[in-house]
Formats: sequence, structure tokens, C-alpha cells
Amino acid sequence: MLIRLLDGLAMSKASPEAQAGPPLIGVSLSIENASIEGYLNTDDPQGTDWLPPECDVSIRNGWFWHKSESPKKLSKLLEIYYNSVGRNCVLLLNVPHNSTRLISEVDVKRLGDLRGAIDTIFSSNLAERCFIKVSSQRGGKGGGFGPENVLDSDHLWTYWAPKDGEKEEHWIEFRGRDKDKGLRFNVIRIQVAIELGQRIKRHEIYVDGKRVANGTTVGYKRLHRIEGGVVYGQIVRIRIKDSKGLPLIS
Repeated sequence: MLIRLLDGLAMSKASPEAQAGPPLIGVSLSIENASIEGYLNTDDPQGTDWLPPECDVSIRNGWFWHKSESPKKLSKLLEIYYNSVGRNCVLLLNVPHNSTRLISEVDVKRLGDLRGAIDTIFSSNLAERCFIKVSSQRGGKGGGFGPENVLDSDHLWTYWAPKDGEKEEHWIEFRGRDKDKGLRFNVIRIQVAIELGQRIKRHEIYVDGKRVANGTTVGYKRLHRIEGGVVYGQIVRIRIKDSKGLPLIS
């Protein structure tokens, strides 16, 4: 889990700049099946495989290099990043070679800018400075499934799990340790233990009781950029409104 203040396609037959709807998750159709094009844009609760789409997009306006063209602005590339990686997809960024069969220096610089921006954005996790409270936890305290697992570096094999058989709404809450400073941020990352299956169907995020973001499936990772920019508050609560089985937040 990550709460962060930042500065600054899914070409499974979808435009990367206009990616909309829930993150895409695994399907049970075979790749050769012609009907998979539309099927990839929906989820399949009975699917047997987790198959994230590859988002194929160029750093320039076209696939090939032209002297008169420039690479996309950093802000546009970050938008593409959030609409692909941030929506459970794999980003494949095409960088065409120029007339000398080398990558242009301006493209190399833009790639470095993008890498630097991503590293800076996710360099600090405000959730690590919070008290964490959950609706319940499997095995009770010391059972190995506590909320502290969402802060470690293992996003696959350790996770918070609610109490088995719990029928009430599941939630995890982050409360700032410094009441005077509070929390100031505009992006929240949610990750799940995907090796145990896609479970979350619908979720909402609240800051001091006000909803600031919502979504459906999470897949491996979901990045929420808060609409309207930076928000300030003391308590961030993620509510799992619907899920197939217990949600496992990593």
C-alpha cells in the first residue's frame, strides 16, 4: 500500500490515451479465439488465468522517427503510465531509431525524464508514517495476516487478510501520526496478492469521511490519482465494497 504526493492504452484494442473503465483482468478464452477482443475489456469471475494486457504506445506521435517531430511531453507520458501500469497493464513504450539507426538524444533525454519522475513520485510512502487500523484480521494479532504486511516490500506473498467468514464490509484505515501536519497527497496505490486470484470487485477511498476515488477491480496494481489535485486530511480509509472471497491487500 502506498500513499504519495507527486509533482507532476491498453492496446488490447484500446487507445492508451483514452483508456477507461475498470482494469483488465484474466480471461478463460484462448488467445486464438476471435471473440477475445471484446472479452478483454471485461472481467471473468470464473477465469482460470490472470492475463494483463500489454499497452503498446510510441514515445512519439507515430511509430516511426521523423525529423520534424518531437517526443511526447513528460506530462503526457506520465498520463499514459497511469492509464496503463496504473490500471493493471504492462506498458511497452516504443522508441524508434532515427536516420542514423540510433535513438535520438532528445528521446533518450525524455526517457530519462520519465524514469526520474517515476522514481521521484514513488520514492516516499506516506503510509509508512501512519497508524493502521483494519476491520478485522485473520488469526488475530500475531497470526501473520496483519495490516503491517501492506508496508513491506513483498507484494506477492505477504498481505493483510480479513477474518475468515467475516460478512461485514472490509476496510483498511491509515491515520497520520502527526496530528498537526496531517497527510497531504494526490496518488494512492493499491496492490493485492494476485497469485491467490483477482478478488476485489468494487472499492472506494475516503479522506476524513469524504470519498475521493473509487474503482472496480484492482488486478495486480491500481494507481488512483486524486481528481482535483492534492488533498489534505488525517484519515485515509479504503473500503472494499464487493469482492469474490476475502480481499488480500499487499
